[in-house]
Parts: sequence; structure tokens; C-alpha cells
Amino acid sequence: MLDVLAADSDQGRVYRALTTRGQLPRELLVRDTGLPAEVVTRALAELSELDLVVEVGKGTDLWEAAPPERAVSAALRAEETRRRELWRAGAELDRLYHQAQHGAGFSRHVEPVEHPARLIMLTTRLQERAAEQVRWLDRPPYSSTPHHFRAQEEVQARRMSAGVRYRTVYSQDVYDDPGLFAAMTRMAELGEHVRLLSELPVKLTIGDDEMALLVPEPDRTGLEGALVVHASGLLNALCGLFETLWTLALPVSVEREQDQLSDRDRAIITLMAAGATDEAIARRLDLSRRTVVRRIAALLDQLGATTRFQAGVQAAKRGLL
Repeated sequence: MLDVLAADSDQGRVYRALTTRGQLPRELLVRDTGLPAEVVTRALAELSELDLVVEVGKGTDLWEAAPPERAVSAALRAEETRRRELWRAGAELDRLYHQAQHGAGFSRHVEPVEHPARLIMLTTRLQERAAEQVRWLDRPPYSSTPHHFRAQEEVQARRMSAGVRYRTVYSQDVYDDPGLFAAMTRMAELGEHVRLLSELPVKLTIGDDEMALLVPEPDRTGLEGALVVHASGLLNALCGLFETLWTLALPVSVEREQDQLSDRDRAIITLMAAGATDEAIARRLDLSRRTVVRRIAALLDQLGATTRFQAGVQAAKRGLL
């Protein structure tokens, strides 16, 4: 939604051409915006869905813009909705954590995991039993050995080939570990749906709507204190929490277009869109801050973006991440 307010975005160029020149056919929009015809067509479709442009007469291919105040109001409402969802997700997580810690009526549906080795075993069992989908919030700490990581890849690849859908939200820490990043890429190439958030509050794995493995305080206690959550109201709430974070996360794709990004630039743009600072990106990718600043400027120009978040959205929409 915010793309339409950015003068250099595809939507922004098309919308501004219509607001400044009035009704225009598609061919003139292509000329005035300097965008390829297919990009203008896609932008018109997106703007039409948002009720920000309309076709003047069915089949005329003549377009006009809705009043700009409608675009501003819609963008502000979308951003406010996003902020409410973030606060709701945080409040829900805090409630779930305290309920799990103190029992709070969930004792029949929650059981502790005594040892990290059992957590690994339960993770495998959860995937083997899943018939439709596995949902994952994946963040440090990691206690698995290289052998366990390879075994996990084998299980996931086999279950995906059997038709089980995997959706994973990674924290940006995935870029700290070359091996983990490579594994994420391999699984995405096999069909895993991958998104990224700057931070994740918990470790969570959900099999269908039947069972979840939750690590409530990974920063403080590591994998100690992990819980098995069986079908219950608590599990339903955890599923809702995952879906909220999924909608807020940045899509990452392994599909490439002809104007593909290098692996380094993909890492830079994903991290900056997820909220990492120039210094943090430089540390994570072992680059100088000057190099990071220079590449970010070039990427913003390449993607026609004016903000870091907008660059991430544009890159994701084009399948470059």
C-alpha cells in the first residue's frame, strides 16, 4: 500500500502520471512513466484492486486516478493495521508465555521437554506425523550437531516430496551462519516457503493443528524449558501467532530473473529490509561499512526505491530475494 506514495515505485509512477495528467490510455502511461508495458499493466491491476485507479468505461483501456487523499488515507490505515498486529502479536505471546509457565489450566495439554536431545526427536516425530503442513519460527540458539542438521534436511526433503507444505519464518541471524544459510537456500529450492523477520521472540514448530514444540525463552535458557503443546486452545493461539508473524515477514525467494542480484546483494537487501543497520550488515557479512553504504545506495537506485523497506518489497515482488 505504501508503494503508491513513493514517487520512484512502479505504483507511484503510474499513479502520479494519472493524477498530474488526468485520464490516460495504457500506451501513454508506458511512455510517460518509462516503465515496461508489463510493469504498467501489473501496477494498474494492483492499484485497481486498491480502488486507487479506475478504467473509464469497460474495455476502453483509459484510466484515471482516485483522489490522492484516498491513497494517503488508505496507506495510513494499512500502516496502522500493521502496527496493531505487531502489538497484538507481542501481547498474545506474553500471555501465552505466562500461561505456559504457570500451568493456568493447560496442564492436560502441555508437557515439558526434559532434554535437548528429546526436543530433536520430537521435532522429527512432529514432521513425520504431519499430513498437511509444518510451520516454523526458526531462530537461535541451535544445539544440533552437523549430523542432526543433515538428518533434518533429509526428513524435510522427504516430507515435502510427500506433499507436506513447509512455511518457515527465519530471524536475520540466519545470515550469521553460512552453513545454516546454505541449508535454508537448499530447502527453499526444494519448495519450502521462506520469510524473514529482524527478530523472532520464540522458537516454535507446529505440525498441522495437532502439536507444537515451543521454546519460550531461548535467549535466557537456551533450549531448556521447551514445551510440547497438544491440540487445545493454547495451540490454536500459537497457530494464530505464527500466522500474524508470517504476514509481517518479508518473503524470500530463490527464483531469479535476468536482472538477478548477486548473493551478496541479496543478503544486503534482505537484512536492510528486515531492519538491520549498516553496521550490523557489515558485521554479519564481513564487509566494510563503506562498502555496505555504497551497495545500499546502488540497490535503492536499481530498484527505484526511496526507503529500505520499499526496496525489500520491490525486490521480493520481482522474485529477486
